[in-house]
Amino acid sequence: MSKIYSVAIYPFGTVMDEVRALKDDLASLIGWFGSRNSKAHITICEFNADSERQLEVVKSQLHNICDTESPLNLTFDHLGAFEKGVNSVICLLPDNESETILKPLMKRIQKGLKVKLTHSSSNPHITIGRKLDAEKLSVANTFFMSKAINLNFCGDRIVLRVREGNSQFVVIEEFVFQSKPSQLSDEQLSLF
Repeated sequence: MSKIYSVAIYPFGTVMDEVRALKDDLASLIGWFGSRNSKAHITICEFNADSERQLEVVKSQLHNICDTESPLNLTFDHLGAFEKGVNSVICLLPDNESETILKPLMKRIQKGLKVKLTHSSSNPHITIGRKLDAEKLSVANTFFMSKAINLNFCGDRIVLRVREGNSQFVVIEEFVFQSKPSQLSDEQLSLF
């Protein structure tokens, strides 16, 4: 049976709580919205896996990718909105420096996975609310204009999540960045 999986960066610690509080505040103003119950995350990609064997191969690829990645100091400091009719989104966006380092990381992870991706993200963001109609988006924009946004965290791992049915994604494994030298670098150095 095929399942949907997601690879994401979780802003562990107090940032999770801060994003939850923003979602709670928004819910008190507009009621339910998409992503209301999801934990704060930066989606990198999604894929389907049909078997445990296929999933184990992907996990091995994620371990290999994370071997040479190093922790990143990230800051999300402003609000963004994507107007899509009744499917509009309000989210937190990274500062320029964080965006500059997140985008290549996301591409490296996507390219390092040898599985057909059903979704890949190229714009790092932390969703506050999805499926907002024009009125709810307007209320959200007005409300968040008065909020100072400054979320700082260490991105030192990615998580693999699974969705079964219509439930939220659930983390099934973490892959910590190991900061090891790239094998390519070692080979190049040995030539000289």
